[in-house]
Amino acid sequence: MRTLKELRIANGLTQIELAQLFKVSSRTIQNMEKDSSNIKDSLLSKYLAAFQVSYDDIFLGNEYENFVLREKKKNSIIINYKDKQEC
Repeated sequence: MRTLKELRIANGLTQIELAQLFKVSSRTIQNMEKDSSNIKDSLLSKYLAAFQVSYDDIFLGNEYENFVLREKKKNSIIINYKDKQEC
């Protein structure tokens, strides 16, 4: 998996250049690179087309993976604690 930032940098684009290409603000690009877990479908489609990658190739990098792992760990803690309280 590659993050949105890695894709941009690997292709030699600045945030400003990518923003101009996608017709969004450079702040939008910056926010998506910081936290891509809430990216709009229209912007995601632009990334997929521009970098010729599949959804799975970038969905959605380390930020998303870390979020999923945290949620799984949190749920595991909650379930284990509740199970111990019932005994």
